[in-house]
Amino acid sequence: MPKATFYTHVGDPAAFVCRLAERAVKSGGKVLLWADSPETAERLDRQLWQFEPESFLPHELWAHGRAFPQNVPLAVACGDELPDLPPDTVVLNASPDFWYDAPSPPARVLEIVGTGLEELADARERFKAYRKQGFEIEHHNMQGKA
Repeated sequence: MPKATFYTHVGDPAAFVCRLAERAVKSGGKVLLWADSPETAERLDRQLWQFEPESFLPHELWAHGRAFPQNVPLAVACGDELPDLPPDTVVLNASPDFWYDAPSPPARVLEIVGTGLEELADARERFKAYRKQGFEIEHHNMQGKA
């Protein structure tokens, strides 16, 4: 059964995305960091290069339509349509997209939600939609933690 994990009330989403990406990569498998626009994807790419200067998180920008990167554990991408992903890919969703609509829904989706009322309302809709599509739902309230 696919799983959607929601991290809500995240105070600094950009830093949290980097930390969560690092954790996802260390747990093994492929990770796709899905952005809402090319500008956001490029910003996330820069943040990943600058995150934790004493460590290195191998990643690359990926353009949908090309083969999914095999030589790095983390790909950063965006697009108008959700891509078909290799099995066991974890999606770190930094966009408003609903991943249950993907050609082959990922085994795990990580949803990062800030503190704004609109962000929380949108997350509630995604939460309900994932549950309706049969995803196992997990929730972590990060208020005061991240």
